[in-house]
Amino acid sequence: MTRKASRPPGRRCRVRDLGLAIGRFPTGRFNAITDVKNVLVGHSTVIRGAGALKPGSGPVRTGVTAILPNGEIGRA
Repeated sequence: MTRKASRPPGRRCRVRDLGLAIGRFPTGRFNAITDVKNVLVGHSTVIRGAGALKPGSGPVRTGVTAILPNGEIGRA
């Protein structure tokens, strides 16, 4: 099967853009993990410094994403 999806230059193609669907359930309003009831998603990004990388000194480009599948915060 050969099919080329039309998209702006430099933009990655999504599976759905090729007409393929994964899974048996329909997509949600935003087609995102946050469409799932009781799922919470949070993220934080740290960007500090500029210029060439100096190991141990920077610049820093890092981040973290947290996914809470049952929507409970602060409960073990």
